[in-house]
Amino acid sequence: MRARFTPPQTSDSEILQGIDALKEGREYVILEIFARRGKSALFRVEFIEGEDSALFDSRAFTVTSHALPSAWRYFQFDTGSFALRPESWNQPGFWESYYDHQRQALEVYETEKRNILSSS
Repeated sequence: MRARFTPPQTSDSEILQGIDALKEGREYVILEIFARRGKSALFRVEFIEGEDSALFDSRAFTVTSHALPSAWRYFQFDTGSFALRPESWNQPGFWESYYDHQRQALEVYETEKRNILSSS
């Protein structure tokens, strides 16, 4: 799944959070979808290629390819939110380990990212 970033014409801070890291008109591979109960969905994209990813409000993007990666699984949470992402990314503590730059988490991230890229 891919989406093009188009800076939204809004003052809504929820939509604008973090978008300064994105490049206008660039197409991004969506690595994960996180849908929060009662809120807009978030797309995980790599904003610095090969270095870092984060969740951004989906309303800042236009989907350009609707094909879902075969590596994605559906995860329902007690809050009513859900995620579409690789199973290994749903393990407790994974994202904390990733952001702490722990080698094993970074390797898992890279492996799953390559799987997603190959099907996008």
